[in-house]
Amino acid sequence: MSSQADLSIHARRRNLHTMANEIFDVVVVGGGVTGAGIARDAALRGLRVALIERRDFAAGTSSRSSKLIHGGLRYLQQGDVGLVRESATERYVVRRLAPHLAQPVPMLFPLGNRREYAKLSVGLWTFDRLASVSDEERHRLVTAEEALEIEPRLSSDELYGGAVHYEYVTDDARLVIEIVKSAVGLGAVVANHLEVVRFLTVEDKVVGVEARDEYSDTEVAVRGRVVVNATGPWVDYVRLLGEPDSGARLRLTKGVHIGVPSERVGLSGIVVMNARDKRGVFAIPRGPVTYLGTTDTDYAEMDDYPRVTWDDVEYLLDAANRTFDLEKPLGAADVVNAWAGLRPLLHQEGKKPTELSRQDEVMVSDGGLVSIAGGKLTTFRRMAERVTDMVCARLAEVGQTLPPPVALSDQHPLSGGETGGNLAAFEDYLASRVRDVKRDIIARLVGLYGSNATAIVDDMERDPESARPYVHDSLLTPAEVRYNVRHEMATTLQDVLERRTRLLLWDLECGLSVAERVSATLAELLGWDEVRRQREVEEYADLVEWIRNPQGVPESEEEPQAANG
Repeated sequence: MSSQADLSIHARRRNLHTMANEIFDVVVVGGGVTGAGIARDAALRGLRVALIERRDFAAGTSSRSSKLIHGGLRYLQQGDVGLVRESATERYVVRRLAPHLAQPVPMLFPLGNRREYAKLSVGLWTFDRLASVSDEERHRLVTAEEALEIEPRLSSDELYGGAVHYEYVTDDARLVIEIVKSAVGLGAVVANHLEVVRFLTVEDKVVGVEARDEYSDTEVAVRGRVVVNATGPWVDYVRLLGEPDSGARLRLTKGVHIGVPSERVGLSGIVVMNARDKRGVFAIPRGPVTYLGTTDTDYAEMDDYPRVTWDDVEYLLDAANRTFDLEKPLGAADVVNAWAGLRPLLHQEGKKPTELSRQDEVMVSDGGLVSIAGGKLTTFRRMAERVTDMVCARLAEVGQTLPPPVALSDQHPLSGGETGGNLAAFEDYLASRVRDVKRDIIARLVGLYGSNATAIVDDMERDPESARPYVHDSLLTPAEVRYNVRHEMATTLQDVLERRTRLLLWDLECGLSVAERVSATLAELLGWDEVRRQREVEEYADLVEWIRNPQGVPESEEEPQAANG
């Protein structure tokens, strides 16, 4: 296994010093999947790279997607064959680079009549060929009886049959963090909680950024021959810091997901549901929580945590209640959490949110700032490749000698991706080393960290106390949290529980049951005093309160709601 990069709080301080004292080939602003991918690609080409993020890696849209490495089936309806082919190809690449973060899962389409059956059959047949789908993952058509055998809680009303198609489930925030760690392993210098406040310019050309450190409240000048703006929904905001008179290019749309207890719906795989406006939405089981999503509506603000309204929630609950025959319909009391991400799409006049292209576009300002907008989680590597091509071209124009590439980006494994290709066997190996540790804990670690779970198990072997869960019904251990701090630049309780361990979303209590004890571990590792520790717990509790309580829940849940999108 590859060695673990030092991404501790001490490494972060060293990185800030390095950033202030070097001139980089490229400075990447934005630590979501796009920015992380660009940093990795540029580092693979031997460039000197700095990556800075205003909050935490994957803190925005890149932790709030549908968590699917999409093949792009839905884009066939829009006739975007190129995007379908690219998405389908890239999902195999992600699976090869990080198999623990691209798990094939059957997706069932319930179909109501012969016409739907025939139409989807043609679409899936076309997709299988465009995507060169392997024999074991080719779609299959099923009868109504077979569909009910697969998912017994489907409503049998007007069920004509179904189709089974495979999609790849990922963990979006974990994917981003592993990409960041991969970039660091290749020499990139990174820092989170570092916000760009202005551009550095020489003769009206962008030569770097001035960024404010959240913790010291001091500013650091980070200089680079090329600066890339990969800030997702904040692309226009960052562009306008340098060129306030240039027009906005983005149109933000909001995608909401809600979590409900898995025992309420009892699914074995993904089910595609038809919402009341005929949009397809998903029900995806994830341990004790099944999440439903997503919506697609315009959203004007750039919020760190976009508002989720009762209209959003009711739209998704209604889709589930139409699709499943439940003893009691899902309602507000069943909502474990609700979260929203903002899609940074390019504005297209006259189109509805659902009709906007998901294709990416690169923009270059008069001052040389390179900005990228649009795109999809699945195609992060190809987007990174295109942007880095442009960066290298600009470096060549100013006489910069380009070093030979380290490796091809579709061949070099991501951090955590070296499991030997057999996750079950790798899990068996780790479990054999710590036989007193619950198998569910090991399985969870492999699913989140891949081959990097070895470092956590190493810690458990050295210190058996670190393998004991924080509370009896939790799978989270101090060994995992210590890994988050030492090797993943986690510096807050939210960093750990929201984006590293994912308890905010996949725990029925949203991580509240362990928050106090995890904060004590963090206080010891990061040197917090009691005031700071308590503040972290309070801020996390406020976040849980926010995602548990959508705005405008009516006293009666039976009021009619508007259609979505």
